[in-house]
Amino acid sequence: MNRFLFFSILLTALSGCDSNPKTDSPAPEPQPTEVAPAQKVEDTQPNQGYPSFADVVEKTRPAVVNIFTKSKVQTNRYFLGPGRRLIPEERLATSLGSGFIIDHDGYVLTNYHVIKGATQIEVRLLDDRKFSAEVVGEDPKTDVALLKIANGKDLPILPLGDSEKLRVGEWVIAIGNPLGLTSTVTAGIASATGRRDIPISGDLRYQDFIQTDASINPGNSGGALVNVKGEVIGINTAVNSAAQGIGFAIPINMVRELLPRLKEGGRLQRAWLGVYPDDIPDALRPQIGLPKSGGALVKGVVRGGPAAKANLRKGDVILTLGDEPIDDPEELAWITGNHKAGDVVPIVVHRGTEKMKIDVKLGVLPE
Repeated sequence: MNRFLFFSILLTALSGCDSNPKTDSPAPEPQPTEVAPAQKVEDTQPNQGYPSFADVVEKTRPAVVNIFTKSKVQTNRYFLGPGRRLIPEERLATSLGSGFIIDHDGYVLTNYHVIKGATQIEVRLLDDRKFSAEVVGEDPKTDVALLKIANGKDLPILPLGDSEKLRVGEWVIAIGNPLGLTSTVTAGIASATGRRDIPISGDLRYQDFIQTDASINPGNSGGALVNVKGEVIGINTAVNSAAQGIGFAIPINMVRELLPRLKEGGRLQRAWLGVYPDDIPDALRPQIGLPKSGGALVKGVVRGGPAAKANLRKGDVILTLGDEPIDDPEELAWITGNHKAGDVVPIVVHRGTEKMKIDVKLGVLPE
């Protein structure tokens, strides 16, 4: 054999040898992968973590009513015949608002502007029952009116809550009939409380509104603003047409104070003190020894009015009226107005560096 061929075969054989030969053995069996036991999934509602108002709405909605009114309106018709002229004529106008029943006697709270000038009032319930109603009492200065259903039986009612306990950020629900859409429910939060000086037209004088972003539209007026307990905490009253998510409600505690007098009947007559109240400048307080807050400064006195007759003077600071402390000018007007004309009330004033008590006989608030 050729020597070179022999060495080539030998090198090829040696290169195929393993210096550490292994004994052939079967491949190990694959081990099963351990799987964690399946966790039990609890049954949950699809909206878990979000509030549901279904139970509250089911309980409260039946007591919120539609209010249909008819009133006489004077209009002019243009006569095109000889001697063209305007001919006055009278027609019936209809309007729609909301309200809610507050007791089994059939008393219904709503806004004054809902029933203003009405000659006929019809109240319709969620269950399609219809009742005629009449105005018992009204207070244009707060935009509140009290109606009474005639011959109402088995009426659903809404309990009145405590609007003083309402906190900004709490959930609230508005129920009413916006744009003629019967028994509409919207939800939001209490955006603010104690809103005053809201530019609302009409006779409104006393303001302490709850602001909410629950949707309020025309037709909601007079409807209920309720908390998550199903208690009324306000009467839906106004909507800002130039904004979204800004509506206002009269706090129910303000209305509760008026109820006894509204049930007496007629237009509520308010008392009058006859002063021009103003805020007290902070710089003035330490100079005359006043605390950091509270009181209303008498900026002026109406000549011949109750305050003038009792010798109140410009520059006096009114601290209390009756038994109630005065925190600011708006509260002075509200507390005074809740008295009756002719009441004699003690007023504590700060004059100069001294306090004194003066008895004032309140008059009738001029229109």
